[in-house]
Amino acid sequence: SAPSAPSAPSPARASAMALAAHAVATTVPSRLCVQPLRGVAATTRARPAAVARQRVCKVSAQRSGVGTNDEEEGGRRSFAVAARCFTAAAAASLALLAADPACAELNAREAARGGEFNRGGAQQFGGYDLTNQDVVAQYGKDLQLSNFTGAEMRSTQLKGANLTGAYLMKAVCLSANFEGANLSDALMDRAVLNKANFTNAILTRVVFTSSDFTDSIIEGADFSDALLDVKQQRALCKYASGTNPVTGVNTRKSLNCGAGGNRGSPSRYMTDDTAAVPVPQFDASRFSAYN
Repeated sequence: SAPSAPSAPSPARASAMALAAHAVATTVPSRLCVQPLRGVAATTRARPAAVARQRVCKVSAQRSGVGTNDEEEGGRRSFAVAARCFTAAAAASLALLAADPACAELNAREAARGGEFNRGGAQQFGGYDLTNQDVVAQYGKDLQLSNFTGAEMRSTQLKGANLTGAYLMKAVCLSANFEGANLSDALMDRAVLNKANFTNAILTRVVFTSSDFTDSIIEGADFSDALLDVKQQRALCKYASGTNPVTGVNTRKSLNCGAGGNRGSPSRYMTDDTAAVPVPQFDASRFSAYN
């Protein structure tokens, strides 16, 4: 008699088989990183192994339900095979990417060029605990465009640092020392600035929205065109004094204390001919990864 046609797998087993194949196919590493230095041929090296693992997992999933009439038990076994295949493929992906010489060489070249996009002194401190640390002593004064987002900066020393264009959103700067520092064009919104020392600091066009200046020291600080909440501006005007030794701008005048007019904003120079135009700090080529 003619051999009977093979029976179709149960819905549970078919679903598990599909999951196994999909898991392997989607977790096989492509061996690619940003701008791969080894060429596109690297993408083909993983394909034979990918096909082999896919076949093994598919066969294992098929066999897991053989010999039993219990469809639920077969489905559970098939799902377990799929999970094991997914874990193995993911582990292989991480191992291959970590050891990829193209990625390692790219990272080395980027470090040699002075940071991301060749931006010189940019440092990464996002989320770091810099409590009581002297950042200037450890990393130097050139901290332009550095990232301090969400960093713990209680009593951190940044005296005289060049923090032009730095990112300090949500930074906790309780009692931090910014004396004589240049923070022009920095983003410092939602920051904790209680008791921070801004003596003679340059704070032009800094975004301070939702930041707290309670008990901060601002003698001689230049707030020209900085963006502050009205409540904070009024509180600072109660004790603002001094003149910035670098810009020659009076602190009270920079805060528009008692002026009753425009409080200023970082983009005021775009609509007000009397506002100071920011001086470019970087050549356009320094923002290109290809020069």
